[in-house]
Formats: sequence, C-alpha cells, structure tokens
Amino acid sequence: MGNRLESGQVERNKWISLLILLVGPFLGVIDFFIANIGIPSIKNSLHAGFGEAELIVAGYGLTYAVCLITGGRLGDIFGRKKVFILGMAGFAATSAFCGWAGDAGTLVFWRLLQGCAAAVMFPQALSFIQVNFTGSSKRLAFSIYGAMIGFGSIVGQILGGFLIQADLFHLGWRPIFLINLPLGLITILAASLILDESKAKNPPGVDLIGTVLLTIALFLFSLPFMEGTDAGWPPWAWGALAASIPFFLAFYRFECRYSLDGGSPLIEPRLFQDRGFMVGILVTCIYFAGHTSMILVLSLFLQLSLRLDPFHAGLLLAPFSFGFLVGSSFSGKLNGLLGRNSLHLGAGVLAISLVCLSIQANASHGQASLPFVFTCFIYGVGRGLVTAPLYNTVLSGVPARDAGSAAGVASMAQQVANSAGIAVIGAIVFSAIPSHATAADYAHGFVTSSLINLVLLAAASLLLLLVPKSRGRDVAPVDTAMAEA
Repeated sequence: MGNRLESGQVERNKWISLLILLVGPFLGVIDFFIANIGIPSIKNSLHAGFGEAELIVAGYGLTYAVCLITGGRLGDIFGRKKVFILGMAGFAATSAFCGWAGDAGTLVFWRLLQGCAAAVMFPQALSFIQVNFTGSSKRLAFSIYGAMIGFGSIVGQILGGFLIQADLFHLGWRPIFLINLPLGLITILAASLILDESKAKNPPGVDLIGTVLLTIALFLFSLPFMEGTDAGWPPWAWGALAASIPFFLAFYRFECRYSLDGGSPLIEPRLFQDRGFMVGILVTCIYFAGHTSMILVLSLFLQLSLRLDPFHAGLLLAPFSFGFLVGSSFSGKLNGLLGRNSLHLGAGVLAISLVCLSIQANASHGQASLPFVFTCFIYGVGRGLVTAPLYNTVLSGVPARDAGSAAGVASMAQQVANSAGIAVIGAIVFSAIPSHATAADYAHGFVTSSLINLVLLAAASLLLLLVPKSRGRDVAPVDTAMAEA
C-alpha cells in the first residue's frame, strides 16, 4: 500500500513539474506574438523605422533559433532544473529592460538577448518529457505541450492588445514586456521548490566554435534585409551579404572536421546528404517565411487600415490560432493516410483562404466583417493541416542516430525562416507603403503580402514532389522529433 501511494505521489510530482517547465515555452511563444500586436504602438512611440520594427520581431526569433540546440545541450550537461531557472531569470531580466527601453535601438538590443534567454529555457520542457514519460503518458505530455504552444499564440495576441489598450499606469506598450518580470519570478520560485534536478548520462558536448560561426553567418546574412531598406541599401549591406558566404562555408567545413574527430557538431553533416530531408527543410523555410511575414503585415493592416485598437486587433487575430488547433487535431491521421499529399491539401486550403482574405481586405473600406474573421479561422485550419505533418515528413526518413540533430535543424530552420521572412518580404511590402500612408495603402500592402505568399505556397508544393510519397506515413511521433530540439 505504501509503495502504491509513493508511486502515485511521484506521478503527480512529475506532472506538476511538467506544468512548471511548460511556462518557459508558453512565455517564449507569447513574446513573439505579443510583440507582433504591439509593433504599431512601439513604432509610433519610439519613432522606429520599418527596419527597426522588423528587428524587434525578427531579431528575437533569430537569436532564439541560433541558440536553441545549444540551450538543449546545456540542460543535458549542467542539469535541466538549473538551466531552466537560469534561462527564466535571463528572460525576465531582458523583458524588463525591453519594457524600459528609451529608443528603438535599445529595444532591439534587449530583444536579441531575450531570444537567447528563451532558447535556454525553452528546450528543457521537451527534454523533461523525453526522459520522464513513456507510451501513452508521453503522447499526452506532448499533446499538453502542443496545446500550451497554441494557447500561447492566442494569449499573446489578446493579452498584448488588452495591455496596450488598457494603458496601465500610462505606460502604453511597455507592460507587454514588463508583465514577464512577475511571471518569471513566480516560476523561478516554483521551480526552485518543486523541480528535481536531472542530467543526461552521456551528454553531447557544446559546439562553441560551430555556434559562433553560424551566429556570425546568420547575422551577416539577415542584417542587410532588416536594415538595408531603411538605409537605401548602402555598400555595407551588400558587403555583409557577401561576407556571410565564407562564414557559412567555414561553418560547414568545421562541422565536417569536428564530426570526423569524434565531436558533437551543432548540425550533423550527414544530414546534408539526405535529399528528402534537405528538400523538406527548404519547404519548411518557404512555408514559415511566408506565414510569419503575413501575420506582421496583417497586424499593421488591422490597426492602421481598419483603425482597430490593439485589443480588438488581437481578438481578430485569435481565430488564426483557434483554427490552427482545429487543423492540428486531425492532421496526423490525414498525414498517415495521404503521406506528403496531406501537405498539398493543407497548402490548397491556405491558398484559397489567402485569396479570400485579399479580396475582403481590398473591399474592406476601413471595416472588419464577419466573413473576414471566418476566413482567418480557415487560414488557421490550413496552417494546422500543414505544420505538424511537415515536421513528420521532413524527419521521418532520418536515421535514429541523427534524430536529435535533425530535429534541431528543423526547429532552427523554422525560426530563421520566421526572421528572414519578416525581413525580406516585409522589406518588399513596406517599400510599397509610403511614409504618410493612408488606410488604402496598408490594405494594398496586405494584398501584396498575400500574393507573395501564394507564390511561395506554389513553390513549396512543387518542391514537395521531390519528397518520396511514403515519407511521413509511418513516422515517429512529433514528440520524438522535437524532444532533442
């Protein structure tokens, strides 16, 4: 009897510990979407240019992407509890500095560091699930993880709009970042009292040189797209793009040599020889680049063209996330039945909804309509039909020994694509919007963004034809893919 009670207590503690760790991914997701909804207010308050506005959102995603794999490895080496608390402390501190930033450049700087802190705390929940749960319990744990991510995107949009609209203590947009400070402190206290420490028995090493090389390469590649437009594409922008190439090459060569020497490279070089994987990563980049940039442009359209306040704009964006949860709920079965064709089905739903959104935006005349909200929901359903099966399709043919590295690359590709999409597509759209834009100009910008997204969806659908039809049918669950991210 005593053993049974003790076993039940251990089981309850395990689930309570998971809920504490899930605060990390929850806050990390919230802060991506909460910044999206706050961009118009931040732009006006700090007199930020479009390039700086892009960096506030994209810079966070970029540093998060680069540090993600290393963040997971730090937990394996030094202890997941210790690293989670350290990451949460860094996230809370950088959030406070973001909230008190006096100019756009300072805000961008702290957002970059905030992305690093998010990458340290985020993977610990995934590692905890992988180590402490099995069978149906693991599937349930990852379902809760996925629901938390989806819920975070909804809360981020609605909470961001509410906090800006409420204008607490006359601070305007600043509470969207400052709220992380008390939440972070409460989580740190709970983690310190409840979590048990755990480490990997044979943890991989930290590829410090590879991380530095990749960070420099991605920074040199991304910065011109984020800042070059506002600066009129001066010589330094083209120079930075050119300089990124040797750094990418140096990173690849170092990873190859490091792997041959028995090290634990940031990205396993064998993955570059898997055609299905490489095509899948390219499709992942195209898909997320288009979607994330479209959400940013839509946020501007809702607030600056339809004249919605931030709270109501957040409410209007929420159907995207609800639709995503609906689409995700049955995407796995479709992917099992149809293989890669389930992705074509999801892409078709996205394309149709984008066309409808463009028509409705062009005819909006400064007012939101019920059909527009419904179409937002359908777009979210299409996104749910694509996202999880896309990861399964990308990772299903990867050998088990490379699963961790492959999952890390897929997660990193998504985040880099988020940042690059906002930078590149945002630059194209914003260049077509005059400095003294009217409501019609922002509506035109959203239509332009949608057209670009349609082209990207078509390109991704064609590239998927290069992936074997069976890939994605008999796959490891998404939890296995993400656990090492």
